[in-house]
Amino acid sequence: MARPSMLVKVGENEFKALLNRDETIADVKEHLSPWLDLLRDLSNYGSNLIPRCFSSSARGLKDAVVLGTLLRQIVTMLDGVEVLLSNGASYTAQLQLRALLEASIYIEWILESDGDKKAAYYYVRNLRRKRMWASRTQPGSAESDDFIAMMMKDVGLRIDDRVREVSKQQLQEIDRVLSQPSFAEINKDFDKHRKRTKYDPAWYVPLGQRSLGSIARSVGKASLYTIVYSGASEVMHSSSYEHHMKIGKGELTFQPIRSIEGFESVFRFAVAIALFTFRRVLEEYRDGELPLFGRKYVEKWQQEYINFPKFKFEAKSIGI
Repeated sequence: MARPSMLVKVGENEFKALLNRDETIADVKEHLSPWLDLLRDLSNYGSNLIPRCFSSSARGLKDAVVLGTLLRQIVTMLDGVEVLLSNGASYTAQLQLRALLEASIYIEWILESDGDKKAAYYYVRNLRRKRMWASRTQPGSAESDDFIAMMMKDVGLRIDDRVREVSKQQLQEIDRVLSQPSFAEINKDFDKHRKRTKYDPAWYVPLGQRSLGSIARSVGKASLYTIVYSGASEVMHSSSYEHHMKIGKGELTFQPIRSIEGFESVFRFAVAIALFTFRRVLEEYRDGELPLFGRKYVEKWQQEYINFPKFKFEAKSIGI
């Protein structure tokens, strides 16, 4: 006899006072389509810039980090900003904006001086992180006991022999790479800076930088870091109630989950960071394209970037 299904198969309807997708997307399409088109065009340009610059590079580790990792991160986050703004998720788009700025600052710092050395530290730090995760699956390692117990107790997953074998092979390959002369001293430097803590410092700490903020100051981006990164950190860490509700005399109002409020700020900063970074990468790898890039900005992007529409936005909220 078949057991009756206990699952509720009818989907939930959104509470429109808080989450009105259709209305918000309609507002975006009606008022902001040209500015979304600009973001898409910039993302398209960036997607072509990556392989074009890599083909002109020495194809070394620095180029792989700057172009294949960090510039790709910028284009990925720029695309994410466009997707979120297109759907009225202006608040959430600040997270992509924060990641976009971080990658841009790293690119500028690496290209400023000692690029090969900085890229090598970035790479070794990544290998060490991968090594830590692989070690957690190996019985008897310092990292494994607590991790294996946690996976069983909290997640209900076992580390089986297949996972252990794959991780063992990964550990052997990482150790082989880290033993190479070009990386061995850097690996030791991370050991020295780690001291007695459980985790490695960030990849830039052995190079004399304390934080992303200190790197931003060193490349002249302190103001941008303060405005964009610090503001987006409130979104990342849920440290501000004002994004979610407003408290008045005897009343509490909830803010809508999707809204075009904040669209202009995210748009302007995302475009500015992308344009600056694309230009900086061209200076490094394809400086002959700089006049064309400048002409493209004037003819295709400048008007929408500068002439953002002036309209009064009234956020809707729900009282409790």
